Amino acid sequence: AEMARVLSDSNHVPLHRLSLLVHSVSIMHKSLDSMPEDENWKALTRNSANLRVYIMAFDVKSDDMLRILKPSIPLERIHFDSYITCVSGAVVDLISRQYDKFLTHFILMNDVIDMSGFPDLSDNRNEDPLVLLAWRCTRLSLLAVHGYTVWAHNLIAIARLRGSDLKVLEVTEESIDFDQGELADQ
Repeated sequence: AEMARVLSDSNHVPLHRLSLLVHSVSIMHKSLDSMPEDENWKALTRNSANLRVYIMAFDVKSDDMLRILKPSIPLERIHFDSYITCVSGAVVDLISRQYDKFLTHFILMNDVIDMSGFPDLSDNRNEDPLVLLAWRCTRLSLLAVHGYTVWAHNLIAIARLRGSDLKVLEVTEESIDFDQGELADQ
């Protein structure tokens, strides 16, 4: 928060890119209380109107991500990488709602070794958070998903929603799943 206040001062050169690394080890040793609040992000973007933010999150719990992701962050790229924790559908949904104007890159990687299969972000809901992300984030040009279940029909929906604007759609074969009805038709 203090860094955001200093950088938002009008006597500083406006920022164009800010890369943030959030790691579970850092969060264990430091409180999230010093993270910038929404007012800090608003002040920073007033002085740096072209600012775009890139966040890399390693093994950050979904509850912590919900505390970090403030509405006024001009988030352009986000990369989740997990070895212990998994990103929730709620975090993906929040990202698609808050950052629909700027988000171009969304990378979701899960290296958790779990014999029961990959986590499913849709949580058996009618709306898949990744489909909603593709629908809401009209500037999305890269979507990569590794180690999470992506239903085949949702993968097709994502590709159709973004069309040729989606330059990279990368999903590991093991992540793609089919409804039983679809398998019978194949």
